[in-house]
Amino acid sequence: MVALVLLLLVASAAGVGAKPSGPSGACMERFATEQTVRYGLAEQFVAERDTGAMGALPTLTPFWVDMVNSDVVGLDGAGVHIAVLDTGLVPEWPYFLPYAHIATDLGKGFSHDVKWDSKVGDFVWGPVDDDRGFLTNKWGSGHGTHVTSTITGFYIPAYDGPHWVAGVAPGVTIIPVLVLDTWFLKCPDPDYVNEEWGAECHDGRVVFNGGSWEMVAAGIYYAANLAPLLDGPLVITMSLGGDAPDEGVRAAIDYAISMGVIVIASAGNAGYAGMGWPGAYPEVISVGAAGWTQQWAWPSFWRDVDVPEMLNTEDLWGNNWQIYLEEFSSRPSKDLGQKPFDLDVVDPGASIVGPYKVETYWDGSSWVTTGPSWYYLWGTSMSAPHVAGISALVLQVNPFIDQMRMEAILTVAAAGLPFAADGAWVVDPWYGLYHFSWYGPDWGSGFLTADQAVGVALHR
Repeated sequence: MVALVLLLLVASAAGVGAKPSGPSGACMERFATEQTVRYGLAEQFVAERDTGAMGALPTLTPFWVDMVNSDVVGLDGAGVHIAVLDTGLVPEWPYFLPYAHIATDLGKGFSHDVKWDSKVGDFVWGPVDDDRGFLTNKWGSGHGTHVTSTITGFYIPAYDGPHWVAGVAPGVTIIPVLVLDTWFLKCPDPDYVNEEWGAECHDGRVVFNGGSWEMVAAGIYYAANLAPLLDGPLVITMSLGGDAPDEGVRAAIDYAISMGVIVIASAGNAGYAGMGWPGAYPEVISVGAAGWTQQWAWPSFWRDVDVPEMLNTEDLWGNNWQIYLEEFSSRPSKDLGQKPFDLDVVDPGASIVGPYKVETYWDGSSWVTTGPSWYYLWGTSMSAPHVAGISALVLQVNPFIDQMRMEAILTVAAAGLPFAADGAWVVDPWYGLYHFSWYGPDWGSGFLTADQAVGVALHR
């Protein structure tokens, strides 16, 4: 059996058939912000952009980058590699992302061959292979592309002309590692249902989205073994999780840490049901999801609204703190044996805009496959790359910081921005004025900003 691994999107978890056990991703898609990409123009556009023929593009600083103050520290993460273990990158990624900062020569993919076995009446999963490549297939999710864009920044042709949208650490080098995949398969049994993966046969086809713990472990080992060969430090970030631990993945994480790699993971989107793994492992730097209370106060909310440098000041709704903890953000659960300190920090994970593609789905009458566009997404998947980017800024200051010391630096830095004890009122486009509440252990050490993290690193 292969265990399910999920993406950490709030409402977009996925799985795989009679299969390996594993995780999925964590985010919640709500709607596209812009038109879909016109593929015929992409190649010409990228050539003009990357040769400077278009001239310098103006840069937008989105509210989530402004929230974590990565735009004021005078650092960009240059010399640091970040391995994004996720769904890989959509084939159109050069249209969205800075080509020079994606290490295509180091990109890798790990997946299973899946076939229908008529003897058992189910799908059979072969061993993990390493020749998958890092590109998302045409049925898959753009989750990894969105996660990457938070770190590097991305291109958008909207509003008064083309712009770059600033990332948390635009100078880093990304290593795309595909450990979550999509299988769109012929289904001989019209009544086939896999409840664990939420997969059903429709019109002779079935789709599985997610991955296996074996895929994740293989990706971690691959990145860890690259570490000694790289010219600079390495961070692994994983916006994925499952509802049970896996010792193979934990062994891979411990190996990566022993190789000097910084390992970060999303906490999960299960609220009080508890943290997912691998984020719940105490040795992993785990990340919950927060938002800015005024992020929907203006129509142009994400692109040109200034976030106050002092987040502990009164906002438009009367809150005395301008950060809030999302309800879906996983908190340590006593029932699962999780301790308050297992959750380290929180960072922006609400209304984060970036390039994304919805995976193939059955809409009730037909299978739908979309193209990439720009989406708002919610989830601890969106929070983890903020912390990965901030870690890269810290490593730019001191490349010899190990996992234990990085965790200490980030938690001490976040402790300066806890959450208000009485919750917060937030305007949400779907629910109107809504009150969020939480308890003391729910946010880990506090809200992490880049200036505080770099400051702590320079003085410890």
